[in-house]
Amino acid sequence: MSGEWVWVDSDIGVPIGARVKETPSGQHFLVDDEGKEASLRIMHPTSVEGVDDMIKLGDMTEAGLLRNLLLRHKQGLIYTYTGSVLVAVNPYKDYPIYSNDQVRLYQGRKLGELPPHIFAIAESCYFNMTRHLRNQCCIISGESGAGKTESTKLILQYLAAVSGELSEQQIEKQILESNPILEAFGNAKTIRNDNSSRFGKYLEIFFNKDGVIEGARVEQYLLEKSRVCHQALEERNYHIFYCMLAGITAEEKKNLSLGNAKEYKFLTKGDCILCEGRDDAKDYDRIHSALKILTFSEKQHQKILKLLAAILHLGNVSFEGQFASFKSIGMICTTHSLTHRSFMTNKERVTKPLSSEQASDCRDALVKAIYNKLFIWIATKINSVIYKKLTNNPKKSYLSIGLLDIFGFENFEINSFEQLCINFANEKLQQFFVSHIFKLEQEEYLKEDIVWNNIKFSDNQSILDLLAGKPCNLLALIDEESHFPKGSDSTLLQKVNVQHKGSKVYIPSKSEHDTDFGICHFAGAVHYNSNGFLEKNRDAVSYDIIKMVDISTNELLHQIFENELSNNGPKMAKAEKRKQVPTLSGQFRQSLDSLMKALSACQPFFIRCFKPNNDKQSELFDRELCMRQLRYSGMMDTVRIRKLGYPVQHTFKDFLNRYRVLLNTTICNPKTVKSTLTLKIVALIQSSYRVTFYSTSDINSVFTVKKMSGQEEETSFDPSELQEAIPRAWATPSPSLDEDEDEDENEFDDENDEFSFYKFSILHFQDADHKHITQRLKKSLLTHDDEPDNLTEDEDIMIGEGPTLYRQLSQLEKLHIIVGYAMSRPGIRDEIYCQICKQLVNNHNRRSRRLGWTLLSVCLGIFPPTNLFLKCLENFISKGLRDYKEYCSNRLYRVIANGERKELPCWVELQAAKSKAPIDASVTLMDGRSVDLPLESASTSAEVCQAVADQLGLKDTYGFSLYISLYEKMWSLNSCEKHVLDAVSQCEQEMRRQNKEEKDAPWRLSIRKEMFAPWHDCSLDPVSTDLIYRQVIKGIKNGEYMTDKEDECIQLAAMHYYIQFGSEYDRENVQSVVEECIPTHLIENKSMTKWIQLISSPKTLMSFSACPDDPMFLVCKRGDLLLVDKDESSHDRDWIRARNERTGDSGAVYKRMIEYLPTLTKPTDAMLVDFPLPFILIFLYFHQMIRYISRYAGRPKGTGKEKLWASSREPLKQPLLKSLVRKSDLNHMACSYMGDYPIKQMRSPMELTDLIFGPATQHKELQDEIYCQIMKQMTSNNNRLSMERGWQLLWMCTGLFPPSDNLMGHAQRFVESRRRDLLAAVLCVLSKEPRKLPPHLAEVEAIQQNVMNIFHKVHFPNEKSDMMSLEENRYFFDCLRQITSVPKKGKKVKEGSPANISTKVIFKRKLWFNVSPGKDIIADLTFHFPQEVPKYLHGFHNCTKENMITLGGLLFRAQVDSDRSQFVMIPRMLKGLVPADQLKIMVPEEWKKHPLSLCLLGMTVQEAKITFLRTVSSWPAFGCDFYEVKQTCERSYPNPLWIGINKQGVSLIDPTSKELLVMHQFNRIIEYYSKGNSFTMTIGTLVRGNSFVCETSQVSV
Repeated sequence: MSGEWVWVDSDIGVPIGARVKETPSGQHFLVDDEGKEASLRIMHPTSVEGVDDMIKLGDMTEAGLLRNLLLRHKQGLIYTYTGSVLVAVNPYKDYPIYSNDQVRLYQGRKLGELPPHIFAIAESCYFNMTRHLRNQCCIISGESGAGKTESTKLILQYLAAVSGELSEQQIEKQILESNPILEAFGNAKTIRNDNSSRFGKYLEIFFNKDGVIEGARVEQYLLEKSRVCHQALEERNYHIFYCMLAGITAEEKKNLSLGNAKEYKFLTKGDCILCEGRDDAKDYDRIHSALKILTFSEKQHQKILKLLAAILHLGNVSFEGQFASFKSIGMICTTHSLTHRSFMTNKERVTKPLSSEQASDCRDALVKAIYNKLFIWIATKINSVIYKKLTNNPKKSYLSIGLLDIFGFENFEINSFEQLCINFANEKLQQFFVSHIFKLEQEEYLKEDIVWNNIKFSDNQSILDLLAGKPCNLLALIDEESHFPKGSDSTLLQKVNVQHKGSKVYIPSKSEHDTDFGICHFAGAVHYNSNGFLEKNRDAVSYDIIKMVDISTNELLHQIFENELSNNGPKMAKAEKRKQVPTLSGQFRQSLDSLMKALSACQPFFIRCFKPNNDKQSELFDRELCMRQLRYSGMMDTVRIRKLGYPVQHTFKDFLNRYRVLLNTTICNPKTVKSTLTLKIVALIQSSYRVTFYSTSDINSVFTVKKMSGQEEETSFDPSELQEAIPRAWATPSPSLDEDEDEDENEFDDENDEFSFYKFSILHFQDADHKHITQRLKKSLLTHDDEPDNLTEDEDIMIGEGPTLYRQLSQLEKLHIIVGYAMSRPGIRDEIYCQICKQLVNNHNRRSRRLGWTLLSVCLGIFPPTNLFLKCLENFISKGLRDYKEYCSNRLYRVIANGERKELPCWVELQAAKSKAPIDASVTLMDGRSVDLPLESASTSAEVCQAVADQLGLKDTYGFSLYISLYEKMWSLNSCEKHVLDAVSQCEQEMRRQNKEEKDAPWRLSIRKEMFAPWHDCSLDPVSTDLIYRQVIKGIKNGEYMTDKEDECIQLAAMHYYIQFGSEYDRENVQSVVEECIPTHLIENKSMTKWIQLISSPKTLMSFSACPDDPMFLVCKRGDLLLVDKDESSHDRDWIRARNERTGDSGAVYKRMIEYLPTLTKPTDAMLVDFPLPFILIFLYFHQMIRYISRYAGRPKGTGKEKLWASSREPLKQPLLKSLVRKSDLNHMACSYMGDYPIKQMRSPMELTDLIFGPATQHKELQDEIYCQIMKQMTSNNNRLSMERGWQLLWMCTGLFPPSDNLMGHAQRFVESRRRDLLAAVLCVLSKEPRKLPPHLAEVEAIQQNVMNIFHKVHFPNEKSDMMSLEENRYFFDCLRQITSVPKKGKKVKEGSPANISTKVIFKRKLWFNVSPGKDIIADLTFHFPQEVPKYLHGFHNCTKENMITLGGLLFRAQVDSDRSQFVMIPRMLKGLVPADQLKIMVPEEWKKHPLSLCLLGMTVQEAKITFLRTVSSWPAFGCDFYEVKQTCERSYPNPLWIGINKQGVSLIDPTSKELLVMHQFNRIIEYYSKGNSFTMTIGTLVRGNSFVCETSQVSV
């Protein structure tokens, strides 16, 4: 029919659209999209109008996709979906579709709800990450000029905008500002693109659980180094060179000896200096600003400029066979370094001269190396800033979104090694893309319950096998040939042709002289020129360049070549012989493997960027170019996968509308139609076609991807993986023949020795002998089911893969890896010993051999071998190095005797093994002395306790245990078979968790009594008794032994006094006794003077002043039966008279030392035996006190069941709430504030409240714990002072945050039952947001005085006020806490004094909206006039001389009123009458004449102030807040600048002329933030924003 759209054939290989037209005579003909006549084929309706999701296309062909993109391009629609894949066509012009309104529009919306947009993809990434807690990635690909970089920035800006709404930090800005820096150094103008990225980039953005950006990390791949030296015609070098020359000052140019860009060969080879649409000078300002935001110092900035200038100067060096030297920018380049090359022969280094062409190549190699290293250093520096917060936290604790902006598929006229690497990366990404799309298609069938057969789809695996998969692959051959000294590009090509000529995807060279070969890539065949392959792949920095860098004086140059200088500097000669330098392809493959591993762990999204033409025209759509990109991008694979399944996919509604004619009914409502009728249609259609339709719940979405809930599969242990993860931990350099031997190597080859290592290897090894080798073991020595092969191979141990390797492991870390496997898998212990022994046999390198014996000795101290290898190992040790024989034999004997260790070896253990010396340790005693002992790996706590006892002469060792302490933590090792160094290892591991060095672990050993036996006789061992006594005294002081009775403390102190000083009284001695044995909280309850008085009372001291030899006192012992005299009934004294039935003697005895047995007759002997508490009488007074403690001073910890809900006099060992059991860092300072148990260091109430409430204000999960601990300590607490302080804490707690819903009811009942006056506070806090900071000093002081209503003085503004604004949405005291600075680190503060500075709260006008002087007289006089006068006098306003005279008179009138006697003082008062910068326009006497007329008018002071305000209010800067700043980002503005902020916006003012430069309205400022003394604001749109950066000293805290 006329007007119908159809498909017609075309010259580009795919059909194009055409329309049926009719002539006036009725004849029909076809006209295609280009106006030409063509043949006929019917077009599907969806291809006529176009669709926003190409999955909906009825013509699911290349032609259908291409035409759909054409139609949308004509309509100005640059985004199109293909399922979840976004196709973005570069419009080559700006579109207003990236505003903040667009961000809000797509925020929270699902993919497909709104028209296609890159923000929709970004929102899907963000939503899936936060909803499903799974990492996401977005892969952005396309040709150069397709818009990959801009797309990456748009997604990043969207994520920053969404996260910034929740964030209180400015990491988003720093991440965004990394883009202009990386673009400047990594992007350049090419023929196809004015801002082409010449490197690959993977930016991983990390979010916390709330979806807020916490940091990021950027990885860069394969920078195009050759561009620094060579550019194609109409192309430029990297942007930074042109920006630097256009942007730096004349003085900087002079210092760097720079001119303009045309003077430098490196910048003119492409015959293109300027780039249309780019302002290099303005870009330089942007780069400089970004460097500041990324914390690059000005010194670092200048160093970068020096290196860039040096590169330009090097480019101008010419080589003509004459001697020449060049010195520039702190870097020395001698002619010898650039015109000669050195290389190593067998005996010496030889130098030969180079031709001029070779010298130029050497210079270019130096330049490329410098620029590449500089680029890597800059990327690393950026990471150190944007990734800083995450370095100390595990990566798994964050979610991430990765953005991959990587080079697209490349096929030029001449393709080299770079194109091979780039296309290899695209092959890997294509396979990833295809597998993902294929998976989505199958998930769609599962979701719709469609019966289908598994689809077999062939991907590009054969190409990947050719490039890097199978043995002798292409990249492996290139690497192999690169390592051959005589390897060349021609020999490489010959090997490749021979190896792969039979492959279907390889195109061999046409002849022997042809240097090309081809590969059939997924996007088409590409021919590569092999010339230069090996040189580019070697990518090595030569010895001569390193030597030249080493003698350079440029600091930054040394930094960027730090690794080369440390590894290859003075020892380059040896390194060249024994170590192969990693090749470029090897490094790239490693990075690519790491990238693919990261992408595979994420849920991916794909963005395919297209460019419509090569001419950068906005209206032109080149069909052939776009068709090629469709194929390159892999979009046709989506078509092929769809065709293998069900290519036609309709929504339920569209399906009924299209096929309802097949139903025998005229009613067809999608909501009411029966499924049986629908199935009839489906049956009819599926008899001929494959089709699927969507359920009614999916009408608006044609292709929806749902995440499948996967289950982790349990995999078996793979020995090869472990072999890769655990290489050799101890360096084993290649043998050197000139080194001495300490052992007879033939002794290990004794065939007649039954237990020789040689014999053992023959019997038990798999395809290996017993001698040292330098190659990697192919398999394990012994037979294992699932154990690793080699454990000591000589390679660098890596953390993770690829880019995550940032440092080498220490020997201790390597040792932990080996020993860790041995401890977790006992079956591989013999394997470890065998591999160590093997590497020691015939090892001629002394250092390697010594390290091997050290490793062996350490292992011998940790775990023993099995019986299979024990005899052999003993035999091996006996034939080892002389100084290791006895040492290792003893360690083997000890580990067998004492058993294997449970923890990893510690640092002190490793150091001891190196020196073969014991570990010197000191054990502290309770009396302050220490005992020095030697320890070794197998030492147990029982051995240490016995050694201490032997040195001290301690006989009664029962109950004494060894303790170890780290900082405030102490735990018992008992006196048993526990290994002491296991505890030391735990201490070192704790240091490691705190990011500290293991060697700095401050562990200490001590010995103390742990178990007290009732049958202990103190008189048997005075050493034991004295140690126990000292322990008891310290225990009483520290609260370990406690009593509720004050009298008992007094008696104990009196005993201690008598033991220490006898019966003579001395006040100072009594005070020292109080300090030694009275707990701190008891001293605080009473004064020190009061305690001295109590202990010094005659009654107290008299009870202990009598000597046992005093005839007044009865001599008796435990178990004696005493008969009390009948007349002893007085209760006034503490002793009675009695007769000892055993001795018959009579005398006095203290009541406290006896037990009363009420009986009328003498008890029988049987009764005394059964009596549980025998009578006790001990001769020495300090023995009495020990017994007294055992009865009255409270039970030791753990002896009784503690009431968790009641107050405790011992520190809590763990949080009360189960949810915090694993978070043991919660402090228990509440009890310290209440005085229930002491702390070692006196703290002020303010310090204690900070410790108690500080963590809880930052971590919500701690808030209930604080409530519970306070209420617990206030339950069953009889201490009045403690209870009073507890109520203080609870009052402060209710003012900070409410208890949770679960705890609220309990907290209310707790308060109701005790103090109802606090109930209102509890209820009030429910309706408010929690506080952010702990209580202010004013709050603490108020509650200490039991004042619950706090009054704070508020001042009105005056001319001298120096103020900062408080945030309106924050609590008042939180604001005060934040703005009051604390003393700097290292500055001592008086103990107990608060750390706050003096502040004054001022109430002033902040927003000057609709201020009309005279309308509100009180506001004018109280606020407006005092705030405006300082601004006027500072000179911020631009006013005339007449205005100044008038205003000066008004200010004079306001100050002196009608006092005419003050006229003579006008010259002295001028600073308060005239702007400071205008004082010199007239002499003081002239100023004196003018205000007189105003003063004689009879104007009142109030009228003068109002008139002043009315005059100033007419000026544009009225009501502004002014800031004096310095800026360097905008060269059209002066450096010193004024910023004025009022209701109109932000004004930039020239301080010299006071003219307004520009005024930015608030709706134009899309972002702002400040850090330190720097302020940044971004003006414009989300995409085209300009950042303004300035610095000011007017910084608010």
